[in-house]
Amino acid sequence: MQMFKRLLLIVTLVVLSSGCAQPPVQGLENAQSVVAHAYAAGAAQYAPGEYQLANSALQAAELQVKNKEYRRASLTLELARRYSAEALKLTIARKEQLAAEQKEIVAEQQLAELAKQREMKRQAELKEQQERKKKVVIKPEPKKPVPVKPVIVKKTPPAPIKPELVDNVEVKSGENLATIAARGEVYNDALLWPLIYKANRDQIKDPKEIFSGQILMIPRDKNRDETEAARHEARELNLFQPLN
Repeated sequence: MQMFKRLLLIVTLVVLSSGCAQPPVQGLENAQSVVAHAYAAGAAQYAPGEYQLANSALQAAELQVKNKEYRRASLTLELARRYSAEALKLTIARKEQLAAEQKEIVAEQQLAELAKQREMKRQAELKEQQERKKKVVIKPEPKKPVPVKPVIVKKTPPAPIKPELVDNVEVKSGENLATIAARGEVYNDALLWPLIYKANRDQIKDPKEIFSGQILMIPRDKNRDETEAARHEARELNLFQPLN
């Protein structure tokens, strides 16, 4: 509203100079073109005040031309052109400012993205280093062997295995009563053959004649005197050589 009053004040100042003149057809077309160009450039958005003054002046000039106030219309059209030029100038400046701001924003976004990528790369490298450290196995130094003094083990000769005594024996080929008595499982003493002979008189007629395959009984109930008597008898008879 204030802009419109301002415009009317300016128009009033030039009323005194108005008078009979030719209709400003060319000036009107030129002002319409300039105002339209400002609108197309976006002046209504980026310079709304100046554009509103320009448009109001154009409308006032068109009314003056219609009322045949040609001199006043010429002055009003000049105002419309001037305000349109200012609106266009401000629009261009505002667009350039916005473009610069947008460019700055884009540059800041690019820098932020680059910084983000660098940080991600740094974190990845740090993680990779940590993984490599985990894989490195520190081998402990081998311990030096402690010299061990050899232990000398004295071997104890095995105790002689005593044969298991038998109560019956089978005569083998080439044996006689002395060799049978000398067996470890019998008496281990060849001089004790008389004990075997006396215990098997039922099948031995001659002490020198025994046969392979015979089963002879070995008496185990003889005391020391009886065994000594048998040794004495064997030495006296001297049937089997050599005897101790």
